[in-house]
Amino acid sequence: MPTSPPAAHDTTPLYHRIAGSLRSLIARGELKAGAQLPTIAAMAKRYDVAPVTVREAFRLLTDEGLIRARRGSGTFVSEALPRLTSPVTEAGWPQLPDNLREHRGRILEADDAAPSVLPHEGTSGPAYRRMRRVHLDERSEPFRVVELFVARHYYDQAPRRFDKEMALVVLEELDAVHLVEMRQSFTLTMADAEVAAHLGVRAGDPLGRLRRSLVDAQGVVAYFSIALIRSDRISLAWSMRRTLPSG
Repeated sequence: MPTSPPAAHDTTPLYHRIAGSLRSLIARGELKAGAQLPTIAAMAKRYDVAPVTVREAFRLLTDEGLIRARRGSGTFVSEALPRLTSPVTEAGWPQLPDNLREHRGRILEADDAAPSVLPHEGTSGPAYRRMRRVHLDERSEPFRVVELFVARHYYDQAPRRFDKEMALVVLEELDAVHLVEMRQSFTLTMADAEVAAHLGVRAGDPLGRLRRSLVDAQGVVAYFSIALIRSDRISLAWSMRRTLPSG
């Protein structure tokens, strides 16, 4: 279990960051199902925070079903752990926006820069709105840092919605007919100190790196993003079926 407090430059509440650190330990199996957690006093000393901060972190994890308190015995990792939405195994376009509706974004920075897309990802349009954001899941927990670009003619139709909601959800509602294909690629990377602080993980922890482009029928990119995703929120699963000859 980490012994240093979360990074000081992050603006996320301390109890959220402590909960994020514990959540990652549970997801990686370093805190196994049924394991007993240190006392609130011991955790407060370990993280150099007030006991009430640890108590709030425990409350978050209890609400998520990750830990439970036993009267007179202490606090333990739950035996049956819940599973949150995975950003990689979500269905493709156009099903994907439906799985993102409860998520929200917190903007870190924004400008009008254009994306650097690869040839197979589509053709760049004339203008874009760029945002770097922390995405929050259905429980308001940070699970990815994303740099995204929305074609300017779409962004200008609903700027306030694009600033707060998931861009793919807004795009689906604005122009579902003409946005026909999503292209994705997935690799692994490691968290630097700044991204780790935003996601409540440790520098050097593994992250998923997901590139997404959404294109129209002419292959022009309406949306492009590069997302760094917490490893405890990633799963890859698929099936392959052989087509049998008729008869």
